[in-house]
Amino acid sequence: MAKEKPKSEQNAYDKILKENIVAYVLKLSKRQLGFEIKEHRFIKDKLQTTLERESDFLLQITTTDDKQFILQLEFQAQDEDKMIFRMQEYHAILQKKYQMPIYQVVYYLGEKPSKMRSTLEPSEIFEGFALKSFRDYSYEEFLESEYAEEVIMAVLTDFGEETREAVVRKILMRLSQLKSDKTALNKYVRQLLILARLRNQLPNIIQNELGNMGTIGYDIEQDEVYLQGLEKGKAAGLEEGKAAGLEEGMEKGKAAGIEEGMEKAQIDFAISCLLKGLSLEMTAELTGLSEEQVQEIKDGLDKEEE
Repeated sequence: MAKEKPKSEQNAYDKILKENIVAYVLKLSKRQLGFEIKEHRFIKDKLQTTLERESDFLLQITTTDDKQFILQLEFQAQDEDKMIFRMQEYHAILQKKYQMPIYQVVYYLGEKPSKMRSTLEPSEIFEGFALKSFRDYSYEEFLESEYAEEVIMAVLTDFGEETREAVVRKILMRLSQLKSDKTALNKYVRQLLILARLRNQLPNIIQNELGNMGTIGYDIEQDEVYLQGLEKGKAAGLEEGKAAGLEEGMEKGKAAGIEEGMEKAQIDFAISCLLKGLSLEMTAELTGLSEEQVQEIKDGLDKEEE
């Protein structure tokens, strides 16, 4: 059984989608959903329901020929014109809970003939829903968008033959093209990191690419996912871990024999990559350091763990 996402994490995804839903769905409805919007208006998030009402009588029935179903009996004194929708709601609730056929009967107690509807129109009958998966779309379709809200969704799509690193670089570059303002850019990079949690290892790859792309200007050391990774590193045996800050990372570099003038971001991400178990070759490729320099950093980390 798949493990459910923590409620706080699910709320983070929901918050991003709600923030971006206008720019995403309203602009893409024709291409992805099959209809073109002329105008729209929002309705309240909270749906008014009768979920708290209790059924008059509810029985689980087994017939003489061994058929089983749920029998619901309602007694209605007033001629209620919306009774059909209340019964429809009951039906959905009972079906979800008992997962067996539901048979509903409303007994009308009024004196005058009832005008209540007892059947739904074809357009009112639930026959299923449209199921869309971001895995069915190519990342290139989203990358070409003029809207950052759509571009960040590319992280959930099909990468085809491209490596994850290559796609992440393209997404970050596209965001930087669309959002020249640092505050706006940081907002979408932060959202990208949150959505990437739905794809294994992608947050780590994004962190590494941000370190290599200094022009993005995103402060990765303040990012929640990054900080969580450092905390795990501390729990694995590092006394201080990288969470103690960049100064300690530089001290480790010195102890390992690295030149003091080396770019601090390179040392920072080399340590992060090694703590996450990346190979020397991959760490060198991601950080721009030589394999010899990465080996020296690794040797320094190994000595501290002893």
